[in-house]
Amino acid sequence: MTGSESTVPNPRKADLQKLRGDLAKEVENLKRALKRPAEDIGGDKVWVGKNARAWHRELEGRHRKLGEQVGRLLPVIDAAIRDEPEKVPAAQARSYGSSA
Repeated sequence: MTGSESTVPNPRKADLQKLRGDLAKEVENLKRALKRPAEDIGGDKVWVGKNARAWHRELEGRHRKLGEQVGRLLPVIDAAIRDEPEKVPAAQARSYGSSA
């Protein structure tokens, strides 16, 4: 960057911050996505028997795994935000906008 080139707020950082805000609103919903079906099947109200127990174990495992995976999303985005500079050269910001 030359001394005369102006810098502007980093649009990529702004997009990541927006993504983080949007995702933070949905994290709890995503973590709970399979909770109710797992409870229904495991509670002997909807389905009983050997197959029901097998489905319940499978669904519980998927519910747990989904919660773990969703829990990893915000820290990944936070790290990406930290790695982005506050300001970038104007030309870089323009090229980001045209490639998005």
